[in-house]
Amino acid sequence: MDPSIEIRQGRYAAFTMLALLLGVCGTMSTPATNITALPQPQSPAPALQQVGQPSSTAGTPDYLVGVYYFAGWWREQPNKWVVAGQDWRTNWPGRVPLLGEYNEQETIDREIAAAAQNGVHFFQMLWYPAGQTPQEWSAHPLNAGVREFLASTNRHGLKFTLEFVNHPPFELKVDNEWRSACREWVAAMKDPSYMRVGGRPVFKIHGLDHFLNQNGGDLRRVTERLGILRDTAQQAGLPDPLLSGGVMPSEAATVARAAEPYDFLTTYMDMPGLPKVEKPYPYSLLLAHAEHAWQNYAEVCPKPYVPYLPAGWDPRPWKDPRPSFEPPTRDDWLAALRKIKATLDANPNLGVRLETGQRQKMLLIYAWNEFGEGGIVAPTRGEGMMKLQAIRLVFGH
Repeated sequence: MDPSIEIRQGRYAAFTMLALLLGVCGTMSTPATNITALPQPQSPAPALQQVGQPSSTAGTPDYLVGVYYFAGWWREQPNKWVVAGQDWRTNWPGRVPLLGEYNEQETIDREIAAAAQNGVHFFQMLWYPAGQTPQEWSAHPLNAGVREFLASTNRHGLKFTLEFVNHPPFELKVDNEWRSACREWVAAMKDPSYMRVGGRPVFKIHGLDHFLNQNGGDLRRVTERLGILRDTAQQAGLPDPLLSGGVMPSEAATVARAAEPYDFLTTYMDMPGLPKVEKPYPYSLLLAHAEHAWQNYAEVCPKPYVPYLPAGWDPRPWKDPRPSFEPPTRDDWLAALRKIKATLDANPNLGVRLETGQRQKMLLIYAWNEFGEGGIVAPTRGEGMMKLQAIRLVFGH
């Protein structure tokens, strides 16, 4: 497939093909105290401490570091570790996670501890309306991350927020389905571990363009639906939520009208529209593509933008037709983290605008556990704790 499919709807057409290939309905889709030697490929999971309640005197950090979380890793077949009948972990052993290979309670308990000890403030959980009823949505494996986070004894050490994945086939076109979903999301927002910025719970619509199209291209309809979510939250005793919309890097100059009902914008992931070649492109090209988005949204978009940072992109295990890029080295990753920090410092339109007129600096990293696509912050056999340790070094508490 032409790599230009990454632009807007085309990106999801590629995903639909990938989902059929895998036989499942999924999508794409942190801190230790010292930099230590990385574990060898067969090392056991690193020892992690129990995470307790955060200090009441800690206050809001200068930078909020979030990582996208994709709960697509279950044991039952078919699953995303197996493509065309073959378990790709055999050929890609460096991507095998150290904290658990499946979305199970023990895994997320360790993941929360690792993230909380290394400078990460929240997981942005991908949430799918997979099924026909709220009960089916809640029970679906794609939403296991949310269930297990809420059940974790470690959850008070980290925050989470929800991102409604709305690309086909995951749509909520009927009003009663939308209202039911709003009630599900608001119930999660009431948990003490749900992330708030300026006192307001944060929520994201994965694809702003898709949401507009799913509402007949009618911006008034989009505003009404987002208003239902706002009203549902306030009726439950919560503050007005901060609502964000997912955009592509190329849309900075054209998204203004469609972005009107949202409080801020951000991006899940994107990559340069390069032809697929045998040897992966250097990570520097992937980072430069993201940097271009940061600057464009900082300079021309009327809405605040929370910049994304790719931890990698190489979907060859999933036989994805799009181009691949080398994973960042430790030096590459440290430099990327420092660049996004400096860019946040220099651009007042990057981050989340507060009602006080101040700004909360914030970034989102792609991704904690996109093992098939190569967006990986979670500790692995190949990298150990490298990416987490670097986050702590640059953004640590």
